[in-house]
Amino acid sequence: MTTEYLEFRTKYIKGFAMIALTVLAASVSALSIWMITLAPSIWVILIFIMPSLYLPFFVAFIRASKVRLGPDYVETVSFFVKKKIYLKDVNKFGIFFRGRSFGTKLISQKKIDESSDDELLGHVIYLTTNHEFDLDCFRPLKHVRFHYRRELYLRIKEMIEQIERTPSTQQKL
Repeated sequence: MTTEYLEFRTKYIKGFAMIALTVLAASVSALSIWMITLAPSIWVILIFIMPSLYLPFFVAFIRASKVRLGPDYVETVSFFVKKKIYLKDVNKFGIFFRGRSFGTKLISQKKIDESSDDELLGHVIYLTTNHEFDLDCFRPLKHVRFHYRRELYLRIKEMIEQIERTPSTQQKL
């Protein structure tokens, strides 16, 4: 069976963060077992087992976050929501960062080209059908946004440029 789209994971845990998460989960589990043996009460068991039980749900939530690139669309898939936007309808495309102290800020193409993936950690790619993207709005209409990854950004940029070139060549013919 062939897939008609490419799939990218946007939220991912790698390197030191994965090791730290594993050590944390093991420590919480060990502490829970130790506390259960010290005080065999049902309330102690429930309180100390709950953090250990949430870990699989946390990992499933992270692994469920994906972006699918079809021939003419971008689709975001998360644990609860699936949103699709067709590239021919996209009016604005770019990267922004929502900071606590200075608010939301658009990132220029020059800074994107000069930066590495680690420097753009926490940035978000957005595509919208609106003529202006309202960065201060919590849920703007007809948009998709997802965590930045360089290869994903470059592929979407290439697809949008290809779609923009295609109608102009057809009009000339």
